[in-house]
Amino acid sequence: MYRVFWLKVGGRRFHLLKLAGAFFMFAFILQAFSAAYDVFVTANKAIFATLRPDQISTLFGWSLGAPYHFTSEDVVGVLLGPLAAFLFWLGLAVVAMMVYQSGKVVFPLEEYEQKISEHHRNLIMKAKEAHAKMNGTKKH
Repeated sequence: MYRVFWLKVGGRRFHLLKLAGAFFMFAFILQAFSAAYDVFVTANKAIFATLRPDQISTLFGWSLGAPYHFTSEDVVGVLLGPLAAFLFWLGLAVVAMMVYQSGKVVFPLEEYEQKISEHHRNLIMKAKEAHAKMNGTKKH
């Protein structure tokens, strides 16, 4: 069974699923851009920290000993969080785009016809008639 939900505002009809998908897609794309900027800023901080190890505590808030050298493992470590956030928001933007493009909600209810034998069909009819007699009404 397919349903299309409409929202009526000021005499105009809006497809509710597409409207929600558009808002979510816009918000998630903005968040993905913000996370991409965070990746860029963190990468620049990592480059600066390799050039000026004395600024590590200022850049990242780490309280390390004075002769600390920023290694490639440290670069990967500080980039993991912003990269994960970027991929998360990008994935949600893709899901929102799928919701926007779907255009309909599919309920998990299906009607289907099943072939049953004549014997079972007669039993069902007799059960219906018995139930109708019990309730005092006759249904077919």
